[in-house]
Amino acid sequence: MIKIGDKVYHFQNMHNIGTVVDIVTVKNNQLTVGGTTQARVYVKVKFDNDDNIVTYNMGDIQKYFD
Repeated sequence: MIKIGDKVYHFQNMHNIGTVVDIVTVKNNQLTVGGTTQARVYVKVKFDNDDNIVTYNMGDIQKYFD
């Protein structure tokens, strides 16, 4: 489970470690044959090497254990 304040990295840039600053849930109203789909969860990450804040899909980031 990823929470605000955790150290994380994107799976394609493991050397770039950042801190979770916000978790955003977006309601999804897409209809399919089986019903509606789940809400999408995005994570805003502030990187340590600069002050960029990047938004990633929750499934694309991994928790960093040091």
